[in-house]
Amino acid sequence: MESNKIKGEAKSLVLDNGIELTYCELGKENKEIIISGAFYFHTFMPVLELLAEKYHVYGIVMRMDGEISERSADGSNNWPRQWGKDVYEFTQKMGINKFHYVGKCHGTLPGWYIARNHPEALMSLASFFLSPHVTEPNDRYWMTLLTDGKAQEAMRVALRKPEEGLKKKMEELAALGNVSSNPEAGIQAEQSSLIWDNADEVKQTLENINIPVCYLFGTEDPLFNDWRDSNLWAIMHTKGARSVVLGGERHLMELDTPERVAQEAFIFIEESKKSY
Repeated sequence: MESNKIKGEAKSLVLDNGIELTYCELGKENKEIIISGAFYFHTFMPVLELLAEKYHVYGIVMRMDGEISERSADGSNNWPRQWGKDVYEFTQKMGINKFHYVGKCHGTLPGWYIARNHPEALMSLASFFLSPHVTEPNDRYWMTLLTDGKAQEAMRVALRKPEEGLKKKMEELAALGNVSSNPEAGIQAEQSSLIWDNADEVKQTLENINIPVCYLFGTEDPLFNDWRDSNLWAIMHTKGARSVVLGGERHLMELDTPERVAQEAFIFIEESKKSY
């Protein structure tokens, strides 16, 4: 099937609740499984292709429409929990009981939902360019650009090599219909704390987690700097975490250097299997 959310072959799976999820599958010849969630797999596809050289990779589209069953305490829609629930139910429907999770930015949210609610399923969790939030943001620079309709400027400052990647990123955004039509879900994509009921629960999870976790950040990432205190708290307090901070890299590292993103995932997963 074809999908504007996936660059390449797309597949679909209907969950037991009737919700249809779109996904891609690569590296079927490999044994160990990596699950990755995202709104779309265009500019992130080179990373999946590299990961598929060693792992059986499923890229699952995080939907922004259709029925939603997950709610916050005030009764409002909770999309981060819904994305996590969808991805977990996908794995169960596919008979995948143990897997590595590799996510970037909003794509980390299903991984953290599974870490909180179904930790037995995770072999490791790569939380790249976004950590669970435990404090208020230091600034709102990057999200303000997006909410003020300055998407091109937001993407430009997120690229170390905008002369190479900006056109590809803007073409990707133009291909997506429902991100802009569901601003609630779009805004919640940054709010990892919604997976938990409060900041104390976030801290408790990070301080006591028994799943190998890896954080990857770039020092010039505007989203890293908007949430600097929260990111540093997570780096310092996530039990046993591996944390990599790359000087000069920005938020759209998958466009600037996809090989480096995949390599950090490879190193982390292999290191997670060792007992130090």
